[in-house]
Amino acid sequence: MTTFWAIIFIVVCILLVIVVLLQKGRGGGLGGILGGGGQSAFGTRTGDVFTWITIVLVGIFLLLAIGATKLFQGGPKMQLPTLVFYPEPKPIAKGKRVTITCNAPNVDIFYTTDGSEPTRKSRKYGTPIYIAPDTTLKARAFHRRWKDSDIRTGVYPHPSTLTATAPATTTMPASRPNRN
Repeated sequence: MTTFWAIIFIVVCILLVIVVLLQKGRGGGLGGILGGGGQSAFGTRTGDVFTWITIVLVGIFLLLAIGATKLFQGGPKMQLPTLVFYPEPKPIAKGKRVTITCNAPNVDIFYTTDGSEPTRKSRKYGTPIYIAPDTTLKARAFHRRWKDSDIRTGVYPHPSTLTATAPATTTMPASRPNRN
């Protein structure tokens, strides 16, 4: 779509330059330079025809210029930074208030506590959220000029639900015999 509008804009610019150069001015216009002298391709009232063509093309040019400014403004959208939860997700024995922040101005933050993906239809963040133990908090920031932030997930399990896990083990790849 942007390519189409850019091509139309360039065509109008070229036509506008050609029409302005073809108009008869004090020095005879481009027709005088090329040897046309006093002859006119459109009769004796060419000044009026070219004047109206110029006015129409200037109007189209201005509309396309304003539209192109809106269309091409800003370049590619930047990604919103990842949200920060405070306190950080960790096991909690009793409920806590969690603050969500984003390092970008004027963003709308939406969140869920049921494990679903946050959208613009989710609850909007305004004040710290009360989080009970065994809650999964998901949040995402939105701004009309930025790409949506990544979904930030915070799990706040109750310490009693955590099970002891075996220590992590590292396995080394089997060595190959030397073939030299």
